[in-house]
Amino acid sequence: MNFGKLIKIASIQLAREMDTFAHQYQLTGTQMSILNYLYEHSGEDISQKDLVTEFGVKGSTMSVIVHRMEERNLVTRQIVGRQKYLNLTPNAQTYITAIQNFFQKDNERLIAGFDTNELAVIAKFLQQIGGKHD
Repeated sequence: MNFGKLIKIASIQLAREMDTFAHQYQLTGTQMSILNYLYEHSGEDISQKDLVTEFGVKGSTMSVIVHRMEERNLVTRQIVGRQKYLNLTPNAQTYITAIQNFFQKDNERLIAGFDTNELAVIAKFLQQIGGKHD
């Protein structure tokens, strides 16, 4: 069994489903994930560099994504020294409930049929291949 191939297929399918959902709000799946991340970390100083680390993309890629989100009045950037800190705008807040509902239902769908022990093994496996050991 080729786990790398299975993970790649699953990743593509999950991204496609997220993009399809996000499209109704004229967002991309990545933008939706960023909005959700910023909302879940409200009150914290989240820099653009933090998003690069969290989402595993190049700094230049994140810069383009954030710039587009800024143009859509979804985030604001506050520059302090060399850091760019991000905040959600009131406009972005209008999407948060729908985004959180999507992620909650998607997670429930993904874990349905697995018991606690199986989920622990799956989580450990995914963290191991993702390089995160939370």
